[in-house]
Amino acid sequence: MITLLHLSREEVAGFLPDIPEQLELVERTYRSLAAGRVELPPKPGVHPRQDSFVHAMPAYLMDEDVVALKWVAGYPANKERGLPYITGLIVLNDPETGLPLVVMDGAEITAARTAAASGVCVRRFAPDGWRRAAILGCGEQGRFHARLLRALEPDVRISAWDPHPERVQLLGEDVEAADRWEDAVAGAEVVVTAGPIVENPTPPLGPEHLGERWVALPIDFDFYFGAEAVAIADLFLADDVEQFEYYRGLGHFQGWPEPAGSVGQGLARDGAPERVVCCNLGIGALDAAFAHVVLERARAAGAGRELPL
Repeated sequence: MITLLHLSREEVAGFLPDIPEQLELVERTYRSLAAGRVELPPKPGVHPRQDSFVHAMPAYLMDEDVVALKWVAGYPANKERGLPYITGLIVLNDPETGLPLVVMDGAEITAARTAAASGVCVRRFAPDGWRRAAILGCGEQGRFHARLLRALEPDVRISAWDPHPERVQLLGEDVEAADRWEDAVAGAEVVVTAGPIVENPTPPLGPEHLGERWVALPIDFDFYFGAEAVAIADLFLADDVEQFEYYRGLGHFQGWPEPAGSVGQGLARDGAPERVVCCNLGIGALDAAFAHVVLERARAAGAGRELPL
């Protein structure tokens, strides 16, 4: 009988590497992508409801010989239903036979790898001695990013804002709740925007809201960051330039400049630009890398359930 392994979100969370290892995993994957060692087609998607999406994210990591697909949905209205905004599954296949090996929850990996991708950018591009960070949006990504920032800089001062103020406390007792999003961003050297990804946004954040030295991480596409704020950056990168242009063709990022390259290419650049925007849209290669580690650890622990095909 041919079977595949099933891993729940709780099990996936238990087998994820710690944050330092996650950062190394992300950086290695980004550099492999820049070197042409990853097969990563632009992710196709459908949009069954307004502002919703369901995406397929395939990837092949040549060096690790890992084949994976993430099937992920984002429904902003789920918050009002008491349901998660992001849900999904990740399937790994045997690269030799194509048979599926495992199906696992994708939400935990999505949250962890997105924050770790931001962490790699902060580690490389944040101003020397940075201490102040802003987080706009205090959902799951806000929580994972707060944890990530503390791991990178234990003395960080995080100011956060959310249209639902009670959610700020979910980021931790040490996080300062701002009365306005503008107050949270003022003076921040690291700016993470984690709002919903919606069609036809009206981004409010402009150059006047930013300081002189910063790294910006708009993980919500163009929900907060306007084109003029991105245009003043000394360096603008996207995790996948082809994917960025694909989304521009769908109506996002109108007026934004062309990326100077991928994040993987940017990591190899010399110099220390004072203002950097890293637009990490989310790439299946990172999901594949994280899921591969989880599968190896689950197998070693004899975890999960075998399901018949």
